Amino acid sequence: MWQRLILFNTLIDSRFEDIKKQTWIKTTYRDMSAGLIVALTAIPMAMGFSMAMGLRPEQGIIAGALGCVIGRTWGGSKYQVYGPTAAFIPIIGGLIAKYGEAGGGSLAEAHGFLVFVSIIAGVILMSMGVFGLGKYAKLVPNSIIVGFTVGIAVAIALSNFESILGVESYQDLLGEDEDIKGGLLHNLTLAYGNIDKVNFWSVVLGLGTFFITKLLLRISIFIPAPLLAIATSTVLAATLLADKGVILVKDIYGSIPNNFFVFTPPILPAMTSGVALDIAYFVFGIVFVSAVESVLCSSMADRMANNRGTPFNPDKEFWGQGLVQVITPMVNGFPCTGALARTATSIKAGAVTPLAGYFKAIFKLSLAYYIASYLEMVPMACIGGILLWVASNMIKVSEIREVISHNRFHALLMTYTAIMVPVTDFLTGVLSALVIFFVAGRFFDKPFAGRRPAKAATGKDFEQPGIVSKPGYFNRVVIPLALTEHDNYLLRYAAQLTKSGIVGQPHFVFVETQQARAHLQPGIDPAKQMKQVVQQAFGSLEKATYQIVKAQSRLDTLVGYVFKNKIDLVLLGHQDHGNAHHSLAQRLAMLCGCSVWMVPENFDSRIQRIIAPIDFSPVSADSLTQAAAIAAQYKVPEILAIHVYDDESVVRYEEHELIKRGEEKVRFAEIMGSVDTHGVRINPLFMESIKAAEEILTEAANYQADLIVISTRGHSKAASILLGSVTSSVMSDAKIPVLAIKHYGAHLSLWQTLLSSHFLSRVEPKVN
Repeated sequence: MWQRLILFNTLIDSRFEDIKKQTWIKTTYRDMSAGLIVALTAIPMAMGFSMAMGLRPEQGIIAGALGCVIGRTWGGSKYQVYGPTAAFIPIIGGLIAKYGEAGGGSLAEAHGFLVFVSIIAGVILMSMGVFGLGKYAKLVPNSIIVGFTVGIAVAIALSNFESILGVESYQDLLGEDEDIKGGLLHNLTLAYGNIDKVNFWSVVLGLGTFFITKLLLRISIFIPAPLLAIATSTVLAATLLADKGVILVKDIYGSIPNNFFVFTPPILPAMTSGVALDIAYFVFGIVFVSAVESVLCSSMADRMANNRGTPFNPDKEFWGQGLVQVITPMVNGFPCTGALARTATSIKAGAVTPLAGYFKAIFKLSLAYYIASYLEMVPMACIGGILLWVASNMIKVSEIREVISHNRFHALLMTYTAIMVPVTDFLTGVLSALVIFFVAGRFFDKPFAGRRPAKAATGKDFEQPGIVSKPGYFNRVVIPLALTEHDNYLLRYAAQLTKSGIVGQPHFVFVETQQARAHLQPGIDPAKQMKQVVQQAFGSLEKATYQIVKAQSRLDTLVGYVFKNKIDLVLLGHQDHGNAHHSLAQRLAMLCGCSVWMVPENFDSRIQRIIAPIDFSPVSADSLTQAAAIAAQYKVPEILAIHVYDDESVVRYEEHELIKRGEEKVRFAEIMGSVDTHGVRINPLFMESIKAAEEILTEAANYQADLIVISTRGHSKAASILLGSVTSSVMSDAKIPVLAIKHYGAHLSLWQTLLSSHFLSRVEPKVN
C-alpha cells in the first residue's frame, strides 16, 4: 500500500513517456490542438449536463475543466478526458431535486449536500485504489453496463424534452417538479396534458440543433459540432426569432458570471433515517459510475490509441477519480468521471500525453470567460437538442447486438436493467440487476452461444472505376528532375522499373524555377545535362522525351504537364533532409489525374516485399490488383493486404475479437472476387486502430516491405484538412517507396468526397 501511495502521488510518471527530447515540440503541439478541439465540443455539453442535473450552466464548465486537471494529474490513464457525463444526471439530478428548491430547500443547500456525499464517495474510491481494488470494477458485466446506458439515455431524452418544446412554466412540467428517480409515466402524462403550451419555434431550434450536431459530427470529429449548432440557433433566436417567445438560458438562470471558482463547503442536513439512506444511495451511485466508467473509458482509450507503452493503472485511476470527486464539487463543480466521447475525440485529434487534458482545461475556461455574456443568450431548446443528441448516441446497436449474441441470460439482464433504470430509479435498477447476476448467473450464465459471421456472397459484381493504364504497367511516365546529385537514386530506380516492364515511355522534365536555377551547374546546358544523367542511369533509351519548362511554381507546372500530355504516372523522388518533396508528392497525388510513385532518397533496392492497404472499397480492390501485377512482374510470390479498422464497440465479451475477425474475413473474401491476383498469393492482415496511417507504416516496417501500393481518390485540400487522408499521411511519413494509385477524376471536392464516403450512414462515436 505504501508503494501504491508513492506511485499515486508521483505526478510525472510513465504516462508522460511519449514526450521525448527529439519530438517534444511535435507532441506538445498535437496535445494542444487536441485540447482545443475537445474544449470547443465540451463547453455546450457541460452546460447541458449541468442544467439537466438542476445546477447552473457555469458549474458544468467549472467541473469539466477542474476535473480534467485533477484527473490528468493523479489519474492512471495517459489519454482519458474527464468531465461531466450523462450517467451522473439521474444521480445528481435526483439529489438536487430532493434537497433543492423543489424539495423545500435551496440550490446552495442541495449543492452543499452534494459536496458532502461526493467527498465520502471520493474517499471510498481513493481507499479502493490504495487497497488494489481497481481490477474488481471489471466484474460488472457488460450486459448491465449496456442496459444501464440505454436506461439513462431514455431517462435523459424524456426528462429534458421540455426544453425543446419551449413550454412557459418549467415548474409544472417534465422532470422539473419532482425528483428524477423514476417518474417516467408521470413525465409522459404531463407532456400530453401540456401540449397546448408548446412553442413551435423552440421545437424548430431544438430539433435543428440535434440534426446539425449529428450531421456535422458524421462529416468529421474535428468539427466542434455542438458549439456550431448552438451558435447558429442562438443567432437565429436573437435576430429572426427575437419576438417568438423562445425561452433563453438567462430567462431561467439569469446572467452567467465569469468568476467561476467559488468555494462550496459540505452541508449535512438534519440527520434522519431518510437522510442516512439518501447518503448511502448517492454515495453508491457516485462510486459505481466513477469506477465503472473510468475503467471502461481507460481501457477503451488504450485500445483506441494503440498504446504500446505503459497501460493504464486501474488502482491509480481510482485514486485520481477519488480526488476529482473530493475537490471538484468544493469549487462550485460536481462529480465527474472519464468521458468516452471526449476521450475518443481527443485521441483521434492526435492527443499523446496527459498534457492534452491541461490544454483542454485552459482553453475551456478561457473561452467560457470571454463568451460568458453570450452563453446566457442560448435558447433552452438548444440545450434540449444537445441532450437529445447525447441520449441518442449513448445507445449503440453494435453493443446491444453483442450482448444478445453472448447468451440469453445476459440479453435478458440487459433488457431488465434498461427498463428498470428509467421506470424506477438508478439504485433499484442497477442493484437489483447486480443481485440477479451474482445469484442466478452461476445457473444461467452459460458459455458463448455463438454468432456466426455472415457467409461471403458469391457472384457479386463490383463497379470498378476505370484506371488509365493496365495493371502493372504505366505507359506514359513523367520523371521530374532537379539536375542535382539527388537525381541519381531516382533515375536508378526508374531504370529498374523500365527494365522490369512496369514503366513505358518516360518523359523527363526540368521545371526551371528561380530556386531550381540556383542549383544549376554554371556553363552547362540544362538540356544536355538532363540527357547525360539519364544516359548514365539507363544506358541506351530509345523512347524518351526531354523538356525544360520555365515557371514560377513547380507544382502547377507538373499538374498542367500531366493533363496536357495524358500522363499515367508521376515518378518523384524526395530527399531525407526535408519534407518539401513529401509535400509535393502529396499535392500531386491530390491534384493530378494520374498515379504518383514517391521514391525516398538513396532507395534503389529491387522490389521484393509489397504491402497493399485496403478498405474493402472497389477502388482499393483496383489498387490490390495493381500491387499483384507489380509483384508478378518482379516474381514476388506473395503480398500483404492490410485492413485497419476502427471498432466503435466500447464494451466487449471475450469472443468479440473472434467475431470481428470473422466479419473481416468475409468482407475480404467478397473483395477478392473482383481482384485479379496475377498468380500472386494475397495474405490478409486485419488490425484494429484509429491511426490507420501509423499502423500501415508500422506493419510495413515489421514486414520489411520495400513498396506500399495504396489507392487515392485525390481529395481536395479542404477535404484532406477536414476529413483527413490516410494516403496523404502515409506518403508524408513513409521511409520506403509509396505508389498512390489514382482511379478517377483529377481530384474530388469536399462535397464529392462526402458523397463518396457515405457520411450520412456513418456510425457516430458513443457519447456518455
